[in-house]
Amino acid sequence: MPISVVELFAGVGGFRLGLEKSSKRYQTIWANQWEPARRSQHAFDCYVSHFGISSHHINEDIALVKDQIPEHDLLVGGFPCQDYSVARTGAKGLEGKKGVLWWEINDILTQKKPNCHLGKCG
Repeated sequence: MPISVVELFAGVGGFRLGLEKSSKRYQTIWANQWEPARRSQHAFDCYVSHFGISSHHINEDIALVKDQIPEHDLLVGGFPCQDYSVARTGAKGLEGKKGVLWWEINDILTQKKPNCHLGKCG
């Protein structure tokens, strides 16, 4: 049985590569990568070069497109760590510029309720 995956903060597709190479059951059905305040979107361009152009690969602010996320079994994401890193002075956690993205993940999980969690699906 396939496991549908949504990949947030996808970067160049690390979660997708790992999951899809580990089992053919994982099928990434929607992905988002967007770097605010940057004209060039190098990570998204790399993602597209690996996985092709698709209307399911989104390069916009997750807050503006989260209502487009389809029902899915598993939500993964390369969560931006800058606001949680001990290597960075002045990290602000949930109140930092990128730390607030946790609330977007929370909204999506609350709304979609994917059925894979803690290593179990179903």
